[in-house]
Amino acid sequence: MQDSSSAASALDPATLGRQLFEASPDCVKLLDGEGRIVAINRCGVAALGADSIDTLRGRLWRSLVPETSHAELDNAMALARAGGIGRFRGAMPNLQGRTRWWEVTISPIDGGLLATSRDITEQVEAEAERERLVAQLRSANERMEDVFRQAPAFMCVFAGPELVFDMVNDRYLQLVGGRDPVGLSLREALPELAGQGFVELLEGVYRSGEPVFGTDVPVMLQRRPGAPLERRFVDQVYMPLRDPDGGISGILVHGIDVTERKLAEIALFESRERFQKIVSQAATGVVQMDTEGRITLANQRYCDMIGHSESELLGTSVLDVTAAGSVPVTVEAIRRLAGGEQGVMIDKEYVRRDGTVMPATSSVNALRGPSGEFQGLVAIVVDTTEKRRTEEQLRAGEERYRTLFESVDQGFCILEMIFDEDERPVDYRFLEMNRMFEVHTGLVGGAGKTAREMVPTLDSFWFETYGRVAQTGEPVRFESEAPAMERWFDVYATRLGGPGSRRVALLFSDITSRKESEATLRKLASDLAEADRRKTEFLATLAHELRNPLAPIRSGLGVMRLKGDSPAAVARVREMMERQVGHMVRLIDDLLDIARISGGKLELKKERADLRSLLSSAVETSLPLVESGRHALTVDLPETEVPVEADVTRIAQVVANLLNNAAKYTPPGGRIGLALRVEEDHALVSVADNGIGIPPDQLVSVFEMFSQVGQHTERSQGGLGIGLSLVRRLVHMHGGEVSAASGGPGTGSVFTVRLPLASGVQAGGGAASAFERDGAGGEGVRILVVDDNVDAAVTLSMILDACGYTTQVAHDGAHAVELAAAFRPQVAFLDIGMPGMDGYQTARAMRRVEGLEHIALVALTGWGADSDRQQSSEAGFDHHLTKPVQLDVVQDLLAKLAA
Repeated sequence: MQDSSSAASALDPATLGRQLFEASPDCVKLLDGEGRIVAINRCGVAALGADSIDTLRGRLWRSLVPETSHAELDNAMALARAGGIGRFRGAMPNLQGRTRWWEVTISPIDGGLLATSRDITEQVEAEAERERLVAQLRSANERMEDVFRQAPAFMCVFAGPELVFDMVNDRYLQLVGGRDPVGLSLREALPELAGQGFVELLEGVYRSGEPVFGTDVPVMLQRRPGAPLERRFVDQVYMPLRDPDGGISGILVHGIDVTERKLAEIALFESRERFQKIVSQAATGVVQMDTEGRITLANQRYCDMIGHSESELLGTSVLDVTAAGSVPVTVEAIRRLAGGEQGVMIDKEYVRRDGTVMPATSSVNALRGPSGEFQGLVAIVVDTTEKRRTEEQLRAGEERYRTLFESVDQGFCILEMIFDEDERPVDYRFLEMNRMFEVHTGLVGGAGKTAREMVPTLDSFWFETYGRVAQTGEPVRFESEAPAMERWFDVYATRLGGPGSRRVALLFSDITSRKESEATLRKLASDLAEADRRKTEFLATLAHELRNPLAPIRSGLGVMRLKGDSPAAVARVREMMERQVGHMVRLIDDLLDIARISGGKLELKKERADLRSLLSSAVETSLPLVESGRHALTVDLPETEVPVEADVTRIAQVVANLLNNAAKYTPPGGRIGLALRVEEDHALVSVADNGIGIPPDQLVSVFEMFSQVGQHTERSQGGLGIGLSLVRRLVHMHGGEVSAASGGPGTGSVFTVRLPLASGVQAGGGAASAFERDGAGGEGVRILVVDDNVDAAVTLSMILDACGYTTQVAHDGAHAVELAAAFRPQVAFLDIGMPGMDGYQTARAMRRVEGLEHIALVALTGWGADSDRQQSSEAGFDHHLTKPVQLDVVQDLLAKLAA
């Protein structure tokens, strides 16, 4: 710890000032009144380059300052002596010759001056460097402005997104006609650019920051006030300009006006095009060669003369196609032209591709450049054997003409028109014709003969048409029929020769087959329309035929509701409803049969059978309809067996359809005859009636789908017009034929079915019934009815109950299997299309139940195709019935099972 005297010494102002004086980083000097150095701090001694303070003490400070700064020093010291503060700056060397820049401040103190010098050398040097850089930048800007103004390319600078002109050079002013656009937007300065895409392109560059380059860009400018727009061509670049932050601040546009060059190129191109066209279309050969005689251009005529293509000639020497004897004169001509002559004429011989020699005269001229330098030559080549060449060409042309004349597959002839005194065409004479003339016309030896001699009944159309061609010179193309020749022709006729010529050339084809095909197509279209009409009528008839039975059924249900307690009324209604339901079933069965046959799904179950029994079955089926019409039916069958291989059901169906058809279209009390006879290896079944008959034009179409003869609804018993179509298809499937015959309306008709007789005998056998297997009888038989349609299942169960059978009902497969295990039925009627477990699965499940291995399973379904029957058989069903099933069918089946 310092004592009090030390503390007082540390706080002494003189001591503190001395310490501050020495600690200052500046050069601090105490001067007396005359400017002599009294004291100087350590930094000052070092700055002045002195060894010690003694070297400096007592010296005039002025002696240490360069003479160039004396005036400033004197002024500053005088200001300080006067009580102010003097300042100046300058470069001052120290005692060692090292120069530094100083900023000097002089202030008065008691009896003298205090001078503080601060080293500002680095500041001065930095300011000097900045000034130098500013001067360089200014100089560079001036140079750039000079370059911008004097550049050979046009240049301009746009500022901002509004594309305001900021700078333009002289070339740009020249391009736009001297208009100064600076300060104006592009749209204001050059309004004619609207619609040319330039403004939009520049705006795109400003938005994207991507440069755009263009070559030979056309632009329309109004370079003089009131003048029309002038087209210029430019090569240009749109370059985005960026500010220090990288943002787009403007666009630099620079480019070159290449209008003169472009126009010169266009003119040169057009000139070359004209030259090429002239050369290519020249009637004489034209060939161009370089200084060495190599071919650089050859027109088509020259190629034709020499026999080479242009591609083969280009680059080859003209000597390669020059005959050996003409090589010296050709070489001499090239030498003379290269030596300065403008043109020479030489006679020489060319060698064609095929080795033959062509004499020719060549007019050869030199091609020279702007300075007259020899650049090549061009020769105009003319065949000097004109007469011989002409004769050869005439002979060759005649041969080509004759070859073409005879080789075309169309008829060709030249005829001369014959006019009467009033200049009306009345005939024409055949002068010549090709070989196909006879093929297309059927006329032989026509040369020199007139048309009326060849075809006396030819109509005047042909004379008038060809006469008009000869008189007007206008060619015609037409198609027309020549009834006298029973042919159709497609003809092109044109006059040969100029006005006054009466010769006409014909190029024609016999298009009779095509016309017949067109007629066939029209008939097919008509047939399709007729088929569509029949389909429409069929749908209408189907709706009618389905409504007909439904109406009495609905009425019958009403009667049963009203008179359910009257057994007689219910019986009559039941009989009526059974008839109507039977009618609907027959309609649906016919439709299904047609669909199965059309889809190839109907399979015949052929067996050997006596055709007589099949006809008897058909008579039983149709007898109710025959009797309802009070018709007399006669049946003529042979006494001996008539064996056939047939599906007995389908053949019976065929004959029944024919009998039903006869009953429908025969007036009440008519006669219907069914006959069977054997003719060689065929059986002939005929159904004849004395009904309404068939018009002759419908004898074939009567077997088509939806076809019904005439409009005889008052005599019809209903139908869809598909019965006879079904007959024909079923007969064809048996390898037979069916035909219709009639004398016309009101004369009745005869339908004849022709079937092949059986060639062998097939043994048949039956399987034991389900009842026999189970040892069951008829009454008291247990029957299970399974159908998800509750009404259908309950109704069938009620009918079976009424017939004395014991029944149970299930509405799904799982319940049916469970019920069967307990009920032990001998017969089960199963619907196929049930949800969950279907009929097939239910059948298989029942077969697996102990004690039900021999149950009789009957499929009861709306699907009746042969494939459906096959599938039900594979699932274990014994029988297959198609909904809606009639009671007698069910009873017959149960009776067979019980037999």
